[in-house]
Amino acid sequence: MKISLRFLLMIAPALMVAAMLAPNAAAQDGSWMVVRAEYGFRAQHTDVSGIVKDLVSRGGMNGLIAVNNKMMGGDPAPGADKTLKIFARNGHGQEQEFDYREGALVQTNMFFAARGDRDDHADRDDHHDDGDHFAVGRDHDDFNRVNIEQAFWGAQGRMVPVTDVLQHMVRNGALTVVANNASMGVDPAPGAGKILIVMYSVHGKEQAAAASEGHMLTLP
Repeated sequence: MKISLRFLLMIAPALMVAAMLAPNAAAQDGSWMVVRAEYGFRAQHTDVSGIVKDLVSRGGMNGLIAVNNKMMGGDPAPGADKTLKIFARNGHGQEQEFDYREGALVQTNMFFAARGDRDDHADRDDHHDDGDHFAVGRDHDDFNRVNIEQAFWGAQGRMVPVTDVLQHMVRNGALTVVANNASMGVDPAPGAGKILIVMYSVHGKEQAAAASEGHMLTLP
């Protein structure tokens, strides 16, 4: 049976966003380099450094990262109020921990990721339209087609970026893919049930979708 699970990342109005942006540290001048990140509750947490660094390097969605199970690649502590902890360092070598409760929004302009931490495919500009493939990253002005912004494949604590893989699967402005190791080209969590998380835009709206391993995802 084919299953397509969709969900929308709801961005609150400006006043609500301001109230939700609540790290445990006072606002600082300048940027902080993300060293590592954890998501969970007390001892039940997973390393989400790769996900957070990739999202920060891409500017999140409208400059924000939603702190929730879908965005962080899973739920390490079902039923508990979880926290995203970002451990960062500034240009003076000072280290600081920024805590964001589940449901909050992270302002990406507070942080940056070292170039080596970014998804290498993010900086490529050699994607050409050959009639079948689309340079999605450069075609954000194409209002009616699916633009893959970010995509991750794996299990809790073992997610890998597959943005470039999905970008090359877009055909005629749409994406249809079976979420499995073969289509993603990698198995980041052997033996574990995996999930495909995709953040995309279409018709000028940013959205998100997910598909469990073995299920088909169709966008839009």
